[in-house]
Amino acid sequence: MSLKPKKHSDRVKIAEKMKQKQSKMDTKYQLPPYTLIVSEGVKTEPLYLNGLVNKINEQYKTIAKENHILVYGTGRNTKGLLRYVDKRVANGEWEKYEKIWLVYDKDDFPEDNFDNTQFSAEGRKDNRIKVAWSNESFELWLLLHFQDYGADNVREDYIKKLNGYFEYSKTREDLFKVVTSLGSLQEAKRRAQIQYNNFMDQGITVPSKMIPATRVYEVVEELEKYLH
Repeated sequence: MSLKPKKHSDRVKIAEKMKQKQSKMDTKYQLPPYTLIVSEGVKTEPLYLNGLVNKINEQYKTIAKENHILVYGTGRNTKGLLRYVDKRVANGEWEKYEKIWLVYDKDDFPEDNFDNTQFSAEGRKDNRIKVAWSNESFELWLLLHFQDYGADNVREDYIKKLNGYFEYSKTREDLFKVVTSLGSLQEAKRRAQIQYNNFMDQGITVPSKMIPATRVYEVVEELEKYLH
């Protein structure tokens, strides 16, 4: 029994489906760019961010010779963080990284130090360096997983409220898992973006004047592009 040849329209549909399937496979197996996330803190920020980064690196371990995304806690203050990165890029140590994110807080540092880190990083022709600051601290980003927060209070209030949701510690190894399972990463991104955009809409563009606010959602959204 002979099979009838497929109609032209059917062949077109099949070809289109195969093309879409191939496109998805190409995206899935395209390695992330070499990305370095440099934080001033050596505990909280790396513990949280590595929870996401490790998932990404795990996905690509069968086709990548090495991890393409790295989180590095420096222990440097806000003012010295950019200089620290510049020095290592200049001497070739971090030359391979296509994207470098600075994760830092306002804390008690002078406003000029906090503001100038962003202005200096974003004012370059080479846009490889991005910023993901929090005003006042990284704990604000964690808190936004659970609730909106708009009070102009000190960072100790963030920690107090976090402890109302779970037992918070700066050195908690499962920080990412706990925060994203008990809270919502998608809501944290939404809340942070609305908060930041509200300041921008009011013409408030200087980081130290945006309180409370955080741009950590930007590095998280960047990382999520590589999750499948």
